[in-house]
Amino acid sequence: MVTERISSGITPDRQAIDDFAARLTGEVILPGDESYDAACLIWNAAGARRPALIVRPAGEFDVVTAVKFARAHDLPLAVRSGGHSMAGQSTVDDGLVIDLSSMKAMSIDPDRRVARVQPGLTWAEYAAQAQVYGLSTSSGDAGGVGIGGLTLGGGIGWMVRKHGLTIDHLLAIELVTAGGRLLRASATENPDLFWAVRGGGGNFGIATAFEFRLHPTGMVLGGAVVYAGDEAESVLRGLTHYAAAAPDELTTITFIMPAPPLPFIPAEHYGKLVVAVMACYAGDLDEGERVMAPLRSLGTPIADVIGPMPYPALFAMTEEATVKGLHHEVRSTYLKEIDDELIRTIIEQLGRMPGPMGLAQIRVLGGAMARVPEDATAFAHRDKPFSLLIESTWIDPTDDGGQRGWVEDFWRIVRPRSAGVYVNFLGEEGDGRVRHAYKPATFDRLVAAKKKYDPENVFRRNQNIKPGV
Repeated sequence: MVTERISSGITPDRQAIDDFAARLTGEVILPGDESYDAACLIWNAAGARRPALIVRPAGEFDVVTAVKFARAHDLPLAVRSGGHSMAGQSTVDDGLVIDLSSMKAMSIDPDRRVARVQPGLTWAEYAAQAQVYGLSTSSGDAGGVGIGGLTLGGGIGWMVRKHGLTIDHLLAIELVTAGGRLLRASATENPDLFWAVRGGGGNFGIATAFEFRLHPTGMVLGGAVVYAGDEAESVLRGLTHYAAAAPDELTTITFIMPAPPLPFIPAEHYGKLVVAVMACYAGDLDEGERVMAPLRSLGTPIADVIGPMPYPALFAMTEEATVKGLHHEVRSTYLKEIDDELIRTIIEQLGRMPGPMGLAQIRVLGGAMARVPEDATAFAHRDKPFSLLIESTWIDPTDDGGQRGWVEDFWRIVRPRSAGVYVNFLGEEGDGRVRHAYKPATFDRLVAAKKKYDPENVFRRNQNIKPGV
C-alpha cells in the first residue's frame, strides 16, 4: 500500500523558520526577500512554482537538517541541482526547495583518474576542471545542466557511443535519505541502492557527493554542419544510416529546426528550416577527419564549423538550450528504426509549427552504451539505437495552447513507434510514461528499492516511482 506524507498546507511560523535557519551554515530564502524571484527561476517556466522557502545548503549537514525540517512540518519537498527538469519538478508550491547550487566542491586525483564532486556543479564547470589534466567524464551535451539530475537519470551526451553513459563511470555516491541518514552507495556498499540511483532518478534520496571515473580526453573533433531544409529528407536518410554504422568514437546529435541567427549561418536562412548535424569525434584527429567527411557531404552545406577543439568547448554549441525562464513542452521516445515515412512525418510536422522555436532532435545511440548488460543498472533501454525529441519553446504564456497542441499532435503521430523513453527527457506525462522509461523487471526492482529507502514517498517531485500498491 502506498503511503505518502501530504502537505498540511500550513507554512511554519516565522519563529520556526528562524530557528531552522540558525542551525544552517547555508542560506534560507523566503517570499519577499530581494533574491526570492531569481531563486525561483527554473529552466521550464511552464512549471514555475512559489515555494514557502528555498534552502541553499552549504554541505551535507544542511541537507539533513532541511529534510528533517520539511518532514516535521509536512512540507512538500523538491530538490534542485541545476534546475533543468523538463517537467519543472525542481520546484514546488508552498513547500521547501533544497537548491544544491552552492555545493560546488570538486577534487581530482589525476593518478587514479577519479573525481569527487558535489551536486551544485554544472557539467561545463566539471569539464573545465577535468580538462586541466586532459581528462573528462562522459556527460550530457548542455554545459549548464547540473551534475545531479543528469547523472541520476543516466547521462546521454557527446561521448555516449565512445564511453557510454555518465552512470557507467559512477564509482560511488553519497546521499541523504528520507529518514535524514547520510548513506554511501557503491558496488560494495548498499549495492541495491547503488543500482537504483544509476537511472532511477531522485526517488531514493538527495545526492550530496559523486565519485566519477575519468578518462583521457585531449582535443576532440567537434562542431556542426548545417544543411538547408529543402535537403532535409535526403540528409536525414543518409545521416541515420551512416552515423549508426560509424565507429564508436563518433556521436551525433541532429536538430531539425528554424535556423537561429548565429554568425556562422548565412542570414538568408534565418528562421527557415535547417538540419544542424552536431558531432563529436573522440579519438585520433586525423582519423576523425576521415570519419567526419561523409557528414559533410550529405548534401550542400550552408555552414560547416567542425574542427579540433578542447572537449569543454563543445558545450558552447548548446549554451542557449539551458537558458532559464522560457516555456517548454517536450515529448521524447526511443526508436528501433528511423525510416523514410518517419523522416517525412518529422519534416511535415515541423512545417506546421506555430512559433519560431520548435524543433525535433535525433540522437544516434549504440556503441559503448549498448555493451553494458541491461540489468547492471536501472537504465534499461541500452539496446535502443535512436531517440527522438520533440520540443516547443515560447516566451508568452498566452501562447500555451497553440504550442502545447502542436507538440501533442506531433506526438500522437509518432507515439505508435515508441520503444520506451529516457527518464531525463520526460515532461509531466503521468505514471504510465514513467513506466515506459524502464523495462518491467527493472521497474519492479526500483519499486522494491523505493519501499526500502523511501517508503512514505517523501521524494516525489520527480519522475516518481511509488513504493508499491
